[in-house]
Amino acid sequence: MTQSRAILLTGASSGTGMSSGTGRAAALRLHRAGWPVYATGRNLDALADLAAEGITVLHLDVNDEESMAAAVKRVTDEHGAVGTLINNAAYSLNGTIGETPMDEVRAQFETNVFGLCRLTQMVLPGMREQGGGRVILMSSIFGLFATPGRGYYQATKHALEAIGDSLRHEVARFNIKVVLIEPSPILGGFVPDSVADLGMQSHDNPALYKEFWDHFVDWHQAYRLSDNPPLRGKLAVRAENVAKLIETAVTDPNPRIRYKIGIPVRLLTRMRATIGDRNWDRFVRAFFPIP
Repeated sequence: MTQSRAILLTGASSGTGMSSGTGRAAALRLHRAGWPVYATGRNLDALADLAAEGITVLHLDVNDEESMAAAVKRVTDEHGAVGTLINNAAYSLNGTIGETPMDEVRAQFETNVFGLCRLTQMVLPGMREQGGGRVILMSSIFGLFATPGRGYYQATKHALEAIGDSLRHEVARFNIKVVLIEPSPILGGFVPDSVADLGMQSHDNPALYKEFWDHFVDWHQAYRLSDNPPLRGKLAVRAENVAKLIETAVTDPNPRIRYKIGIPVRLLTRMRATIGDRNWDRFVRAFFPIP
């Protein structure tokens, strides 16, 4: 069986709201390089610009098994199997560990972890049958360490690191390659404009960390998308550059296990291993917003 070149990509909506813009940028880049791309999202209207480029767009909600099955069937009917799955759909839940309602925590894991796992399960049989394939997991610098205020989101990215490592060994004999992408903070990705944008109206005792959340919003403004980002924003990466790295992960005959992009993800992970846990905690308290 000839291996499929078809790419199924989740979370392809433009870079607003819950999206970093990486999915859209990757869809465009891979399409323009000649790959058959199926760009998916929960809202087809938000994918209209990709459709105008000639990209096939499909409705796919990683919390809706029927929509996932329909998307996989469409690709399989037209190409024999999904050749590459890019698990990009995700959102960032803001909130402290002690005050975030558990239904919101479960919803975060349903989207960022459980839906991703189920969709991966759906494409694996076709990949095995055709004798190969590729699964790309969008992790993060925050899959390697955590900070206050987004611990549950960061836990989902930690989970992807473990899932990727386990899956890689399980499917290697079928010539299926599993790749983790670990970007530094992405300009414009998950950046709040105000405390109200954090969506914590249902959280317990919102005044408990009021000063922290005010600082949290101000601190993240350095990562607003702009031509000349200030201060910390200069170390962030752009969605287009992450998309270029995704293209490498798709096309390299022997891809790396992990691709890191940006100075922070390269520097901070080495730094933590060098200075030890207590000094790392001191660094986190000095650099990141702390209650």
